[in-house]
Amino acid sequence: MIPIPIISCDNQNHVQYTCHDRPMTLVERNDGVIIDCFACQLPWSSGPAYTCQQSCQNILHKECAELPQKIEHSSLHPHHPLKLQISGPRSCNACYKRNYWVMFQCEECTFNLCPDCAFLFPTVRWRRHNHPLFLLEKTYRNVDQNCNVCRISYEKQQQVKVKDEVHHTRSLLFRCMEIECDLNIHFLCGPLPRTIKHECHVHTLILVDSIKYDDSNDYYCDICEETRDEQFRAYFCTMCKYVAHIHCVLDEVLKALKGEQRDVELIAVGDARWMMPNNDVEATGRTTFTLSNIMQKLTEQERKQLRNPFTSWEAYYNWEYERKREENSRFECKGDNQDIQRIQNLFNLSASHFQGDYLYEFWYFIAKEGLKMEEMYLKMNVVDVEGYQVPETLEPVLRTLLHKYGDLGGWSSLTPQMKSIGCTFLCIVLDRMSTTKLEDITKDLLLQWFFYLHGIGYITRFEFDFLFEHLRKLVAAFVGLEATRFKTEMVTRVEKRIAEIEELQKELETRKEDLVRLRSYGDSTGTEFIKDNIHRGLELKWKDALEGLF
Repeated sequence: MIPIPIISCDNQNHVQYTCHDRPMTLVERNDGVIIDCFACQLPWSSGPAYTCQQSCQNILHKECAELPQKIEHSSLHPHHPLKLQISGPRSCNACYKRNYWVMFQCEECTFNLCPDCAFLFPTVRWRRHNHPLFLLEKTYRNVDQNCNVCRISYEKQQQVKVKDEVHHTRSLLFRCMEIECDLNIHFLCGPLPRTIKHECHVHTLILVDSIKYDDSNDYYCDICEETRDEQFRAYFCTMCKYVAHIHCVLDEVLKALKGEQRDVELIAVGDARWMMPNNDVEATGRTTFTLSNIMQKLTEQERKQLRNPFTSWEAYYNWEYERKREENSRFECKGDNQDIQRIQNLFNLSASHFQGDYLYEFWYFIAKEGLKMEEMYLKMNVVDVEGYQVPETLEPVLRTLLHKYGDLGGWSSLTPQMKSIGCTFLCIVLDRMSTTKLEDITKDLLLQWFFYLHGIGYITRFEFDFLFEHLRKLVAAFVGLEATRFKTEMVTRVEKRIAEIEELQKELETRKEDLVRLRSYGDSTGTEFIKDNIHRGLELKWKDALEGLF
């Protein structure tokens, strides 16, 4: 890549750049030709721009021509300076948009920012994250980026179904660009104002994770009167039962996120479940050390326990898991000819068999990586809540857990560091569960949750039987939902096959009619001319071609 300084400038109206070998002339307006600026890739619709008077028709917005040659401390990349460069088309590391020719690039780590993102500042402060977040409004719509809240990407979501709510806000994304975070959150999942006032309704609207009145599955937005999917968040008036799509009140939401309104409380998906600490609690519970500092205090024996909580029982657990997995495979849809029998097995699954055999596959599962702590939590400062120390973003989860169920107990010999790590794992699982809808739960995810809770309980002897009971109910509900999905898939497959067979049946009848008609030719069907010559042809079949001539 090469820098993009001005080569020559005879006056303010003629400028020449290294990316363009002819002088470019400043014009004040667009004559109606739609052309994209080769720097920012946005169309030139109005305002001054430099244009080429030759056949290439390149244009450069005046504001893009005046971009600084260097940014010393970009909010999105504060560690190194960024230089304005030009090269072949590249992607922006912030918004993921492609085909930029002019970029601000870090020469030390090949980090690229487009002109749109280079001057952004983080404006969103979410109490569940220890860094301010950027709100990117024009991200590349097809980026396959997993959301750190719902744990899926829009691309994977669209493989199953396409939702209007996603289309309207898909280009909006919350991001933390700190090296240790790289946090990405869908706009619909992220920290939005808990309440808003909008001209569409007289009362205050409250953000809810989902809202449905009945089982009709027909839900609408009261602003646009278009359909609304109950799985997505919406703004709701509790007094009038008035519901609004988030994208229908987007103007007010963005004002709050950009700091145009004061004292705005932001909540993400699942946050409403947890008790947010007040300022007095925050002041007394904060510490100056991180979870990584606590991990470093673990003994070698404690580290081995985290790598595999069930070392003494590993062979037995693995044997039982494989045996139960094989037994439970008779309930799973595999897309072959045995699925009819498998769906019959699933719908005949009894409560006693579920409790006695089916659940054991989950109980005996051991994750190969053991109890592994995510890097993002290791770098967070911890907070002390009633003697338990957890990363500050998990404080609301722990506070809610202790408030409802009391002290967790545990081994009397449990070290403070293992108590902290075990409690952190427990809160991580609860936090994940709070942002995962039953529709999105997979068997692999349930196995992970069982393993982490089982492992934590085995190491610490924390008292949370209520969680295992909840997990059992969750697996039962998952099995029920799998049964409905299995049935729907099988009905679709059988209906498709029946339609194919019916088409083949129609073809079979047609072919039978064709056969009858073919067999009648020469006997009861055909002209006298054809019949006579068929007879003559058969007589001469074995004669030479001069028969009758000599």
